[in-house]
Amino acid sequence: MNRSVEEIQKILSSFRAPDRSKYPELQGYSGAEIYQDCFGGGGLYLAAQMARTLRLRPDDTVLDLGCGKGSSSIFLAKHYGVNVIALDLWTAADFLQQKISAQGFSDRITAIQMDATQPLPFAMNYFDSIFCMNSFSFYGGNPEFIEHLLKHLKPGGQLCIGSEVLTSEFTAEQMINPPQVYAFRLPAPNEHVDVFEDDFKKQHTPEWWRNLFQLSGLQVESCRELEDADAIYEELVRYEHEQNIDPFDVQICLDQLEWGRTHEPRKTLFVITVQKPYV
Repeated sequence: MNRSVEEIQKILSSFRAPDRSKYPELQGYSGAEIYQDCFGGGGLYLAAQMARTLRLRPDDTVLDLGCGKGSSSIFLAKHYGVNVIALDLWTAADFLQQKISAQGFSDRITAIQMDATQPLPFAMNYFDSIFCMNSFSFYGGNPEFIEHLLKHLKPGGQLCIGSEVLTSEFTAEQMINPPQVYAFRLPAPNEHVDVFEDDFKKQHTPEWWRNLFQLSGLQVESCRELEDADAIYEELVRYEHEQNIDPFDVQICLDQLEWGRTHEPRKTLFVITVQKPYV
């Protein structure tokens, strides 16, 4: 639905925001710092929730898998003093390294551009933790990729995924005729992208992800939906509208939020943290 500016502002006037007092890590952060360079929903709110589930120690080595434009990598280095390998397929390593240097973390973060489904240039049992925000479903929700990845995680190490997920699986009918709010084409020059096939069809429920990791022989330490997921989405939409960042995305997100109040499945955010066995 294409809404007028007045209609959007009326809707946004009732939207909530997350309680910042519950995110001491983000005190003093602007909306741009929280959302602008983060792919998908949740921004650094999601990164903060993920990091809390990890037993991070200063000088640990962390793989930030699918790091996008590096905001999560900088967040981890800044607040936890860890060393980060920031790996992404689509973001140029030179761009990332310049951003990292400008933030003063070139001694902590190394950027690599590559396809994570290919053989990784790291030793076995190299990482203390693996952190993956809003990208794991694109690598393939299957035991083969998990096995490929976990070769490089130390025994007893943790893998944490934070992501947009669904509150229920799509029904058989919805897989054939998906809800319009999840089945659309992006504006030019990306009109060839089928968002349902390339994105939402790969999303699942938190319980689906729990079962996948348990079948892969991993201990699930925590798996939960973010209680303030809707408020985070609402604040993101308000931020994008006020900054005129992506009018198309604002319209789509409003459609999804409105549809999800009375239909299933709706979008939400979750965090799952698993541990690699010691033996």
